[in-house]
Amino acid sequence: MLQEHPRRGDVTDEDIERTVGFFPQLCATGGTVIWTRHREAPDLVPRICDWFEEQGFELRWVSDPDAGFGVGVHRFTGRPRPLELGELMFRFVGCHELKTER
Repeated sequence: MLQEHPRRGDVTDEDIERTVGFFPQLCATGGTVIWTRHREAPDLVPRICDWFEEQGFELRWVSDPDAGFGVGVHRFTGRPRPLELGELMFRFVGCHELKTER
């Protein structure tokens, strides 16, 4: 039976993490990334902030959970990496496809 994926959105959690991993290839040192995400349960915003930190970004600002929306601002403090040609950053799947088989 198909079960609705517990997360909403148009990109899988794995692809969100993968996309964050591409930003050191797309940003110069000092570059800023601004991103958005809903804050509905389960709230992935704290984990996204962790992924940015793991990639050499410092948190500049993130919206309060009570705001009802997620916006983050991260500044790249690392050293840029060469672009990986031919790599897929993410796949836009749409919330209707975010289902798992049980």
